[in-house]
Amino acid sequence: MVKKNKKKNLFIFLSDFFKDVKKESAKVMWTSKNNLLKYSIATLAFMIFICIFFVGTDLIIALLTYVKELIS
Repeated sequence: MVKKNKKKNLFIFLSDFFKDVKKESAKVMWTSKNNLLKYSIATLAFMIFICIFFVGTDLIIALLTYVKELIS
C-alpha cells in the first residue's frame, strides 16, 4: 500500500526533525581523549609526509627539466 505524501506544517516538520536529531545524537559513541589525540597526531604526520612527498617530487621534476634545458 502506498503512503500518501501529506504536506506538514513547517513548525511540525522542524519539531519532528530536531527530535530525531536529538535521538540520533544520543546514540553517537564519542571517542576518548587518548584516541582523539592519537588519531590527530597520525593525521598530521600523514599530511606532513604527503606534503614533503609532493614538494620533493615537484623539485625533482623541476631539476630534471632545468638540467634538460641546460643540455639542449
